[in-house]
Amino acid sequence: MENLNLTAYKTKESIENYSKKAELTGIEFFIINKYFKSPIIDIGCGTGRTTKCISDMGFEVIGVEIVKEMVWKASSLFPNIKFQVGDATELKFKDSSFNTAFFSFNGPDYIFPEEKRIKAFKEISRVLKKSGLFVFSSHNPLALLLKPRPKFILRNLKKGTIFSRYKIEQQPFGQLLTHYMSPKQQIALIEKNTELEFLKLHKKSFRD
Repeated sequence: MENLNLTAYKTKESIENYSKKAELTGIEFFIINKYFKSPIIDIGCGTGRTTKCISDMGFEVIGVEIVKEMVWKASSLFPNIKFQVGDATELKFKDSSFNTAFFSFNGPDYIFPEEKRIKAFKEISRVLKKSGLFVFSSHNPLALLLKPRPKFILRNLKKGTIFSRYKIEQQPFGQLLTHYMSPKQQIALIEKNTELEFLKLHKKSFRD
């Protein structure tokens, strides 16, 4: 189970899928424009969508991604931007290196198991400057109640994950173990395990 996500993300189909994404979402643009300060670490950058856009907005940024095939693709697409292979649970940077850490597209939710997820939050806290900002998006379990999905329920019943925080999502390029936790629980988890303090929650409409 631990390697399920990495296996899916390494596929040719996955890399092609993420390479087609070229723009920020509306909420991403708003938050980056309002809050971000250089230097920035873009964690789980995939094939460079967010890193490229952040760079185009005039920020100093480096993209970090655990899937080396995606880093190769990002480097070929955007040769003037810094990318490196890296694990969020073992970031290869000195303490207090960045003003902003960005983990977009629900990236933390694909770190398995939860112990590693907590370790990643600790590492992000470590590489941020004292007044630094950590921005990330995450799955809200409320969405599962507001938008019932019979296939999703059946799949997770069969796998025995229906009552787990990690549920199996089916993507065109494979299955992903996906972490679900309420915003309140997310905040409590991070504040308990790091020196980070909650600042602001931006909610995305379930209709989007």
